[in-house]
Amino acid sequence: MAEPVSVIIPARNEAQTISRVVGVLRDIPDVDEVVVIDNGSTDSTSDQARSAGATVIAERHTGMGHAVRAGIKAARHDWIMKVDADLDKFDTHLFARIPQARAPGVGLIKGAWQDPKDNMPMTRLLVMPALHQLFPGLSHLRAPNSGLYAFDRSLIAHDHLTGDYAVDIDVMVRVHAAGYDVAEVDIGRIVHDTRDVHHYNGMAEQILAFFFSRQSRRLTNEMVVLARDGAQVINHSLAAIAHRLTAGTRATIYLEEVDTATSRLLRELLSHFPTARVLPLDEARDFSAHAHATEVCVLAPYPKAGGGEALAEAVTLHEMLLETLPGNLWLMPVQDAGREIIGFSPDLVPEVTDGLAIKEAGLAALSAVADQRAAKAAPELFQSYASLPEALRPGYGNPIAQRHPSAGNF
Repeated sequence: MAEPVSVIIPARNEAQTISRVVGVLRDIPDVDEVVVIDNGSTDSTSDQARSAGATVIAERHTGMGHAVRAGIKAARHDWIMKVDADLDKFDTHLFARIPQARAPGVGLIKGAWQDPKDNMPMTRLLVMPALHQLFPGLSHLRAPNSGLYAFDRSLIAHDHLTGDYAVDIDVMVRVHAAGYDVAEVDIGRIVHDTRDVHHYNGMAEQILAFFFSRQSRRLTNEMVVLARDGAQVINHSLAAIAHRLTAGTRATIYLEEVDTATSRLLRELLSHFPTARVLPLDEARDFSAHAHATEVCVLAPYPKAGGGEALAEAVTLHEMLLETLPGNLWLMPVQDAGREIIGFSPDLVPEVTDGLAIKEAGLAALSAVADQRAAKAAPELFQSYASLPEALRPGYGNPIAQRHPSAGNF
């Protein structure tokens, strides 16, 4: 039996259509519940939705993304189908194709439709060209901007979804960046309410801003971190890692000492990110990038006296990955007992804004777990392995030939 589906319907002043939409969706075999998110309605939307059999919740922050986040949180099931509230005419039988298209490895199914009143200028002129440039693995979709889709919420950090009209695209690219397929099914002819040009202008600005914000995040550049324990990661790279995780990047962290208190703390700090994993270092050679990865960024400790196995394993892994994917190996300035690291010459200061709160929480907790004085979040600096002087490389190998050089960033 297929996993049941929760339907979420963001709605604001949709009293004329909400009853029919709820009624049709409740009749779909895979649907177990319908949740309507009242996003500031001043008409009878809530009453009409309840009368039709929906659960109604209120979201006081206006904006499509805020409503979608609230609906995802309220839903009982991981498989969620998001539907517009302003649908007029649509074929119930065809609409049921969306949850029926679920399959192993598929994380999201878009509903592709035709509307005789809409020639999809936003999709043709903005969304599809942007996807071709930033996420070519999604360029096969005919209706990438469709607001009708089903997805598995357990695959993405849905609490971090954007709060505006770009939320449908955000869900899609997160599923893609997590390594799962995005499929598409034809759901026939659908008629939406007509919107004025100012409404679409506002949507276009929000969607364009979303694509600009994700360009620098390089979501399909997968991260691999190798370190001694959780303390090294929290002190020297947690903000950079969390900054990428909040946008949807996949990160795998391998630790020499995986069962220490600080390593358990790191696992707890990252536990709400489905795209983050913390594993033993001896599993690092089993790593493989996910199907949609376009680069792999590897982080490891800077060489120091008495250093452990993490850097040696990172060099081996990075060289193996370069056979098929571009990427760089970056070094963290790991310190022991406050001792200065001689020779460390950083050539990268990554953006960490969205990861600072997690870093600060980690440092505060680390002070208790590791019985050390609480530290403030300092800028995170990295040095490329290729720039490492030969005298600091004994036992770690020569500079790696860049068969597939990356752009020199995370």
